[in-house]
Amino acid sequence: MKNEDFKKNRRPEGHVSATPLPMREDLQKYYAETYYQAPESSSYQVSYEDIEIRYKRLKCMSLLHAMEELGISRGEFLDIGAGEGFLMQAANGCGFCVTGIDFSSFGVEKFCPEVKNLLIAGDIYESIDRFISEGKRFMACSAINVLEHVIDPDLFLSEIREIMNPGGLLAITVPNDFSSLQKLLLQEGLIDREFWFGPPQHLHYFNAKNLPEYCKSRGYDLLDAFSDFPIDIYLLHPDSNYIMDQKKGPSAHRARMLYDLMIAQEGLDKYLDFYRSMFKIGIGRNITVILRSDFK
Repeated sequence: MKNEDFKKNRRPEGHVSATPLPMREDLQKYYAETYYQAPESSSYQVSYEDIEIRYKRLKCMSLLHAMEELGISRGEFLDIGAGEGFLMQAANGCGFCVTGIDFSSFGVEKFCPEVKNLLIAGDIYESIDRFISEGKRFMACSAINVLEHVIDPDLFLSEIREIMNPGGLLAITVPNDFSSLQKLLLQEGLIDREFWFGPPQHLHYFNAKNLPEYCKSRGYDLLDAFSDFPIDIYLLHPDSNYIMDQKKGPSAHRARMLYDLMIAQEGLDKYLDFYRSMFKIGIGRNITVILRSDFK
């Protein structure tokens, strides 16, 4: 499966999906042989600087703070696609009873080994199916950079509803793709391609405009929404355009982290309010929605 094998399909709900969608066994093979391969993995780094760790923890704590503002600060917490385990670690430290699921245990064992016993490694879809069959329910679920990877997001969201407690929360984070800023970059000739379109790694592409409507159409009520630092703004200036000159990427990322850590010093309430405003105008590299199932 190569990028050039796929085309873009605009869905009725407004988001874009890659077509043709791969078979489940083909996607599993891709992840097993490429995406999760250690130590040369494309999804995990060998190590992180202190600033990167602090930045990752900030992102986790801001999400948990937003959930607490909505009345959820305890109970069973499921982290779907747990990755390196930073959200598992943060939720566990805040008093949640945490379960993580991921295709690989490599990231958690490398960066957050203290919660590795809380991780179920293997096919995440099989884990969710098992939770459903066992009647297992969670007060909070997170799917951070997961929805864009799944073959069938409709089925994914439907199954999550079956393992959520009434009144529970689901947090979804996805890249903010086919955004107004990205369209401007193309129109102005500041980038030479839709760099964000990268199947089979990402199969579905949402943005701040269509993600809330999509989730609502799938039986969820939107309770909160915020974005993060709009690193794509660096592409507006040739001296910081990390797409046309990839050597500029690390400095752009470092600036993003410094900026976020600085404004977070004013408090997580203000930090979240800042990025809630960003979400409203469709700006931010990633977007997060916090949902509650309507259970109708």
